[in-house]
Amino acid sequence: MIKSLIVFIFIAIIISLFAGLYFLLKDQSRSHRTVQSLVLRVSLAIFLLLIILLGVYSGDLQLRTAFPIPDS
Repeated sequence: MIKSLIVFIFIAIIISLFAGLYFLLKDQSRSHRTVQSLVLRVSLAIFLLLIILLGVYSGDLQLRTAFPIPDS
């Protein structure tokens, strides 16, 4: 559940990034859509960070390493 939410938010961040680029090139500083896209992207990034922290804290997301440290 949390992993799919993380993927969905990340995709929304990418869409917002390209929407901001489109508005920047299309509007030529006549509207505030570029700023609104930036605010949305930053808000989604903060929400993504909080979801990841919540997932790690609850145990739904675990840290994995390529080379696990053996127990001694």
